[in-house]
Amino acid sequence: MSENFKDSTVLTGAKQTMASWTKVIESYEEVPSIYRSFFESHIADGRQFPYTLLTPSFVKAQGKTTEKLIFDSVDAIHILERMDSQVVAKSYPYRSVYSVEMGSVLLSSWLTISGLTSAGEANISTIDYNTSSARHFAAFINKLRPIYQAVDQTQWSAEKNKFNYLSTLNFKFMNYGRSSLVSGDIVSQILLQPEIREPLWAPLGDMFQRTVSLAHLVILTNHELILIQDVHETGRKLVRSNYGGVWQYIPLRAIRSVTWAEAENDRLTLSIMVSPDKRIERLVAISSKAEVEQLCACFK
Repeated sequence: MSENFKDSTVLTGAKQTMASWTKVIESYEEVPSIYRSFFESHIADGRQFPYTLLTPSFVKAQGKTTEKLIFDSVDAIHILERMDSQVVAKSYPYRSVYSVEMGSVLLSSWLTISGLTSAGEANISTIDYNTSSARHFAAFINKLRPIYQAVDQTQWSAEKNKFNYLSTLNFKFMNYGRSSLVSGDIVSQILLQPEIREPLWAPLGDMFQRTVSLAHLVILTNHELILIQDVHETGRKLVRSNYGGVWQYIPLRAIRSVTWAEAENDRLTLSIMVSPDKRIERLVAISSKAEVEQLCACFK
């Protein structure tokens, strides 16, 4: 293979990677023409150009994503999705968002917003992006989650130290839990559930183990219920990654109930009902029944 061919291959790969990066749009002139009409009401009367991101379409394991333009206003996040020659626009007032999911597996990341749109309709939007662009989404995450509050450093350290006991059980989840907090959070309860596996017999008599529940962490604070899962579920297949996870942030105002029920093989099903009709379930070992009951009691 010639050196020229090698260089061309590397360059092509680099260009493909760069093509999936999120771009910060800093002026109206940089906005692709198909989206410009949606900006007119937001930049009129000399208003400052809103914080705006363009996430290009790219191919990931689950298929090809769609291009999206996301921009901020005082009270809402606006998502414009290009569908061929059309644009689908959704606006979510921050006060009406009832669930925020952030996921990351290697170079694939996403942000899913569930809530009521400005039209009063329940809806869900997912923004896919290259993990290297995650920093650009911090401005939106900071408005979708509880407002940062200045607290005494001793108090802030004390809240983070509540996760220290996890260091010998699951060091990664200890760090995930600590980093999931917002300054001003008070942690009421932490529930760790390791991965649940069960034997699976093959036709020739060999025994294998199959995963029936991924490792996950439940955190109750004075603002949110935080769910952290070890990996992302793609369809019916459980996909593991030592370097990724899924974070769900549910404001307490959006939680209708938290209940449990007995499941097969000495397990419990923890059910979280989120407004208006979203159900989130987690499988928990029966050995954690007392902790599950304590969590559910907080929502009665």
